[in-house]
Amino acid sequence: MNSLASSVSSRVSCVWRPASAGIVFCLLLKTSAFAGSESICGTPYLPSRPIPGAAAKKTAAETFDVGDPLTVRVYNFGAVPGTDPYYLTTTTCRLKGEHCYIFVEDVIWDGSRVTPAVLTSLTRAFDRSTPRYPDRGIYSVGTEVFGPPPDADGDPRIVIVLLDIMDNILSGTIVGYYDTANQAAPVGREILYIDSDPLDLNSDLARATLAHEFQHMLHWNGDPDEDRWVDEGCAEYAELACGYKNATGEVAQKFLVVPNLLKSPVSNLPVPPNTGLTDASSWSKGACLPFLFDQTFLLTTYFAQRYGNAAVARLVAEPANSIDGFNRTLEDIGAEERFEKFWADWTAAVFVNDDGGLGYRSLSLGPVSRDTVAVPADDLGGALQLWGIDYVVPRTSGPPGLSLDVRSDSDLLVTLVSEREDTHDVAAVPVPQGARRRIGLYSESPTVLAFTRTSAGPQTYSFSLARRDGHVPAAADFDASGTVGFSDFIAFAAGFGKSAGGPGFDPSFDLDGDRTVSFSDFILFARNFGKSP
Repeated sequence: MNSLASSVSSRVSCVWRPASAGIVFCLLLKTSAFAGSESICGTPYLPSRPIPGAAAKKTAAETFDVGDPLTVRVYNFGAVPGTDPYYLTTTTCRLKGEHCYIFVEDVIWDGSRVTPAVLTSLTRAFDRSTPRYPDRGIYSVGTEVFGPPPDADGDPRIVIVLLDIMDNILSGTIVGYYDTANQAAPVGREILYIDSDPLDLNSDLARATLAHEFQHMLHWNGDPDEDRWVDEGCAEYAELACGYKNATGEVAQKFLVVPNLLKSPVSNLPVPPNTGLTDASSWSKGACLPFLFDQTFLLTTYFAQRYGNAAVARLVAEPANSIDGFNRTLEDIGAEERFEKFWADWTAAVFVNDDGGLGYRSLSLGPVSRDTVAVPADDLGGALQLWGIDYVVPRTSGPPGLSLDVRSDSDLLVTLVSEREDTHDVAAVPVPQGARRRIGLYSESPTVLAFTRTSAGPQTYSFSLARRDGHVPAAADFDASGTVGFSDFIAFAAGFGKSAGGPGFDPSFDLDGDRTVSFSDFILFARNFGKSP
């Protein structure tokens, strides 16, 4: 429990509480091989958010000057369940910048952690200069990439409150948050909260936290009910856009070491069945998973790299949420692919991570965890976390040609990555829940196969690998039914005319391996129609 707990004990009760299963899960993560001392954004822990239409709207600006007092409502992240987590604390304006006010909690002003140099440093970062843009501050970069801020109080400046955020070992170390409830009456102000202890306010982490929380404010103004994973991905990217995010080989290690949580090195980890990127409960208080921040950061950064910051701004402003929001944004910017293909390309980029078209220009990633298997192989697979990824490298020799028989108890996306000259082909093949699919790659052996579970439900899937030529009957038995029949013809017809690298291309139908599903493939299919492998 931090020092503020004792200093305000007369204002709020903060005691230890029993750990729920979700909190135990979070604590196990903190002691595992892929988590250390965590600095946590508190925004996902807060109650549901009001929509902008319910926000206060003041016609006349209520401005502040240095020395002005302000009583603010703050959140106790270590509050006892069932009690009101909000309390009031008094602050004073200590610095007025171009785009912000810095208010400091009165109870910490006489301490050694908040100095004039700290105030100047934070104000300079917000108003004037960031590592990536020496002549642009967090405000300028953030509003360009994510859109304009809300304005409930008629004052264009943002209120930044420095305080000792109340938390404890169960909640984790909360270094900052944005509470959208302040946008509505009776508060009606734009307020960001930054921790003063143990966070060093004169550090890049403090300035990164300011960029992160400011994005939450901008995102709420653009799309107030956006799914947390999209909002948090953009907030993580905001740190990189300003130049504060770690861009070395150490970045995103919590995800790269365990891209499928159900293969965690922590034995007997009590993972809820549908824990994953798009699951709202995975971002709730007590179950917020550090590696999910890494995953959505990598995904959002790749989106920005591929389509540009203007596409990020459109994503933030898009009313549709989650995957639907991505799909509508991709449509708006004229991209041929949709989220499924983008996900597959991102999955491949994380694995390949070259300095060409399939990798990161702004990050240096370490290797992602993968399994290497010899071909042929049977009874592979296992449990797969929602939107988790299993990377499998098939070890083959001899002529090219590989197929895999896949069955999943939930919706599955199989990504096939193959190296070609100085580039890579990436294909995304969906396998619906309960279906069987024979997926082939007959032009060359794949560099890697990646399996992603894309729907809630059962966790298990299975597959086998075989060396196979595209000319044999088994290659045309796409549903692995034992006979090349009408259902296989329907599947082939749906894939006809598509080429490698384009949306909807399934290499299974490219029986002659020329990277296009054409008439020559139809001839091969017709020769095998009605036959049993």
